[in-house]
Amino acid sequence: MKPIRKILVPIDLDVLTDPVMNLVRQVAVAFRAEVDLIHVFETPGYHGPALLDLSFEHSLELKHWRTAKVMVGLLKILAADGIGARGRMAFGVVEEEVASLAEKEGFDLIIIASHSREGLDRFLQSSVAAALLRRAHCPVLVLPHVHDKVPG
Repeated sequence: MKPIRKILVPIDLDVLTDPVMNLVRQVAVAFRAEVDLIHVFETPGYHGPALLDLSFEHSLELKHWRTAKVMVGLLKILAADGIGARGRMAFGVVEEEVASLAEKEGFDLIIIASHSREGLDRFLQSSVAAALLRRAHCPVLVLPHVHDKVPG
């Protein structure tokens, strides 16, 4: 297995980000890896740019986007730990966009949190983590679901 130098982290605002980010920080520091955070909006019929890059400079112009505010906050946390990171927002099917980006840009690891859905909800909404395990060209580390508040 090649060394872990680039980590891709899909961020879902329905899942608490603290446990995921704690794990991401530990892995990134241990392997001296760079981190890309990505949030994918599932938007049928969207015809804008496929991928938006975020940085601290975008903070003011994207302040009305809750997702962008959360993402910039997470980037600041990583930067405080000396971890090179950038944030992205994409549009499409989550597992397709994440797997495609991971392969296209040569990511070595994907770290994702699971929702741990049950019953009818599980039947109606497929698992992104499970789909990534099948589709991704690189290892996928799945963090079990943690019941807690949503960031905001």
